[in-house]
Amino acid sequence: MEYQLNQDELNKLVQLTPEQRYEYFVHAAADLDAIWILVDDEGFVLVSAEDERCIPVWPHAELAELWIDGEWSECQAQSIPLATWLEKWTSGLQGDELAIAVFPDAEGPGVVVNPLELEEALQAELSD
Repeated sequence: MEYQLNQDELNKLVQLTPEQRYEYFVHAAADLDAIWILVDDEGFVLVSAEDERCIPVWPHAELAELWIDGEWSECQAQSIPLATWLEKWTSGLQGDELAIAVFPDAEGPGVVVNPLELEEALQAELSD
C-alpha cells in the first residue's frame, strides 16, 4: 500500500527549496520504492526546463496530482516501481536524450538532472 500524505505534510513539502525537494525525493523514492509521473492517452508528460526536454517526477501521488490542471487536466498520476525505473527508464530516457525535472512546483522545474545522475543518487540512497 502506498504512503498517503496528510495536508500538513503536503503543505510543508511544497514550501521546500528545489534542492531540499530533490533530497526529499531521493529519500522518499528509495524508502517507498516508487517514482510518480503524469500520463495521458499519448504517454508520459514532458516539460521544457533549462533548454532540456524533461520528464517531471514526484515522490508521492498527491504531489503529482497538484499538476493535473489546465493543459494537463486529462492526466493521471502513475506509479513506477523503483526497480523498473532503474532497470528500464534510466537507459530509455538517456537514449531519448531526456532529462528529469525532480519534484517541480508552481515556481519552477525543481532540480533538473540527467537520468544517470538520478540513478546514482538513488543507488547511493539504497546502499545506505
